[in-house]
Amino acid sequence: MDAPLWALVANASRARVFTVDRSAGRLTEIADFVHPAARMAGAALGDERGGHSERGTADGGAGGAAFEPRTDRRHKELAGFARELAGFLGDAVAQHRCGGVLLIASDALLGQLRAHLNTATTEAVRVAEPLDIGWLDEPALSRRVLELARPRR
Repeated sequence: MDAPLWALVANASRARVFTVDRSAGRLTEIADFVHPAARMAGAALGDERGGHSERGTADGGAGGAAFEPRTDRRHKELAGFARELAGFLGDAVAQHRCGGVLLIASDALLGQLRAHLNTATTEAVRVAEPLDIGWLDEPALSRRVLELARPRR
């Protein structure tokens, strides 16, 4: 039997993974990831005070006009969530538990997620859509995912 098609429906605070049964027109949820840090204020995540940067060089000296780009905590949290999801999908592809993947995620998360996918998982991606549809009720969510799962010509 062929491994099933999976759909990841996600945004920065929650991700759900479904098996997609196109012939029956049905989704079955197999995993739910919640990332509450996405809804926290930057100060609650431990961000430094805004606008403050220390100047210095890599060897600890002072000066220089070049600054390393600053990565805020929210961006780091999103990258960590994307890594977790990419690892989950990567394990499933490696173990032949899924035969293809639909990535349906908010724009920022989709970019992070794609950056963290391994080669085998990237090759298993059938559709990658920058959509945040996790808030839809079950019938509407199912319809939308099944539309995206239709083979393309």
